Amino acid sequence: MERANCPVLAATVEYYDSTGGPVTPAAITDTLDRDEAAVATRFRQLVDCELLAPVQDGYRPTVTGREFLSSSISMSSAGRSSWTRTIPRD
Repeated sequence: MERANCPVLAATVEYYDSTGGPVTPAAITDTLDRDEAAVATRFRQLVDCELLAPVQDGYRPTVTGREFLSSSISMSSAGRSSWTRTIPRD
């Protein structure tokens, strides 16, 4: 998955959790400071990765999307994402 998709996924999860409803590209463009077409492209890519699922009137994060965020992203104080992956040892 492209790094540029991760902030879109994180914003989608945050919006979905705060509203309890589907997320559209237009709903999070201001949060991401991106235009709607760019966010819509990212949404399609996230659906292809099974990290978002299309629903009536928008999208919702999948369980896989939430797990990906919880295991792969730590936010820095500058608001940029840094990607880390922790692999448990046996």
